[in-house]
Amino acid sequence: MESFFNDPVEIYNQIWSFLEEGVKDRNSSFHTPTLITLENNNTPSARTLVLRGADRETEILRFHTDKRSKKIEQIISNSNSIIHIYSQHEKLQLRFKSNLTLHANGSLVDDAWERSYGMSKICYQVSDTPGTVIKNQDGYEYAPKENHDGKDNFIVILAKIIEIEWLYLSSEGHHRAKFTRNKNNQLEVSWLVP
Repeated sequence: MESFFNDPVEIYNQIWSFLEEGVKDRNSSFHTPTLITLENNNTPSARTLVLRGADRETEILRFHTDKRSKKIEQIISNSNSIIHIYSQHEKLQLRFKSNLTLHANGSLVDDAWERSYGMSKICYQVSDTPGTVIKNQDGYEYAPKENHDGKDNFIVILAKIIEIEWLYLSSEGHHRAKFTRNKNNQLEVSWLVP
């Protein structure tokens, strides 16, 4: 077992290092977390998103999506979520309880749009809402002139982390911890039964 896995501060720092790596490295297990929200009937809904930003100081993760997608209605109805990441290479499971906010315009959105790759922007140019039933797998069209090259459909999701659960899986014995902030914004750590 890695020696720093006995030190909660080092564990916490390593979590954020993995997230920062995930923003940059497309091959990282931390690049594509699963975002779990609730549908209106309280049924869980999960999808994989690309991690676009990880701010250690504010404890905020950033994602981009199409503002017409069903997850937007779910977030408006209930902003609580779980973000899940599993890394087979690192033998880690991370669960982030978070509160989501939506951002459809302003400098945050403009900057995120400008930094997006061309191939990513094309995804937002489809004319129909994501999830719409079509007659065949190619039965959709792009309408860049109608939606400003896709920007009209682009939205930023910010996830403010409320709690982190860290689980290290090892043949020598699993280890689990929970990280939260107290009223004074100090990091508190609880060791948990794995």
